[in-house]
Amino acid sequence: MSRLVQCIPNFSEGRRPEVLAKIVEAIDKSSNVSVIDYSMDPDHNRAVVTFIGAPEDIRVSMLAGARVAVDLIDLNFHTGGHPRIGAVDVVPVVALEDMSQEEIIELGHDIGRDIAVKLDVPVYYYEDCALRNQCKNLADVRRGGFEALKARGLIDGCEPDVGPGELHPTAGASVVGARGPLIAFNVNLKSNNISIAKKIAARIRHMRGSGEAMEGVKAIGVELTTRGIVQVSTNITKPDLVSMWDVFDMVQKEAKKLGVEVLESELIGAIRRQALMNTVRSAIKLPDLTEKRVI
Repeated sequence: MSRLVQCIPNFSEGRRPEVLAKIVEAIDKSSNVSVIDYSMDPDHNRAVVTFIGAPEDIRVSMLAGARVAVDLIDLNFHTGGHPRIGAVDVVPVVALEDMSQEEIIELGHDIGRDIAVKLDVPVYYYEDCALRNQCKNLADVRRGGFEALKARGLIDGCEPDVGPGELHPTAGASVVGARGPLIAFNVNLKSNNISIAKKIAARIRHMRGSGEAMEGVKAIGVELTTRGIVQVSTNITKPDLVSMWDVFDMVQKEAKKLGVEVLESELIGAIRRQALMNTVRSAIKLPDLTEKRVI
């Protein structure tokens, strides 16, 4: 069996399609990887690319894409609804086939060193790659965003794990880590009231913390100003415990309590077949559905 890795870099660019096209082209043509999805959003001002390949190819293509992003994205002029500290904001790697977690962690560290040494961008390691407890949670690393890091400097616990001791003047910093499967799933509301989206997101986070159905779900409220609506943006970090339907149903119930309807939902990037099956099982209460019964 060949070794296979999934890489899902998030870039702080959602308004210039030509920039994303150059990043994707660099990733796709630099090695023998397969780009399976990419998307961008002007309100988040963010792009997500999903590609898979052997670990050595992932490393080469990730550096190529990062180089283009560092050259073309300037955080000093970046605004958007999504938290970020860098042009190459976060780079997760996930084991798919014949890769131990130790090997995927090593790959994450290699990618981080490439970005730090070859592009002069300070890098933090998060999740399973974390070298310090305070960096394990991505939200903790990005708290305050690029502006806060720029104002206080990379000191007093904000020192990077590898790379220069100050922010790149335009590309900021990057966060690299190895993690398990994650589903980026958003629910849009028929409302332009951001406080409603934030209340629902907070409720989901509360449920997660209470050990109830929303364990393993991160959520924030975001304004989609170009569409005149708001969004509950979530990351399902434990898709074996929580399905997209569980999140959608919870958002819909909480929205109804606040007098708002759900407009639609949105999947960012790719999803594993098992996670999709779990969603169907939850939505129509069909626990005995197996993949063998799907043609």
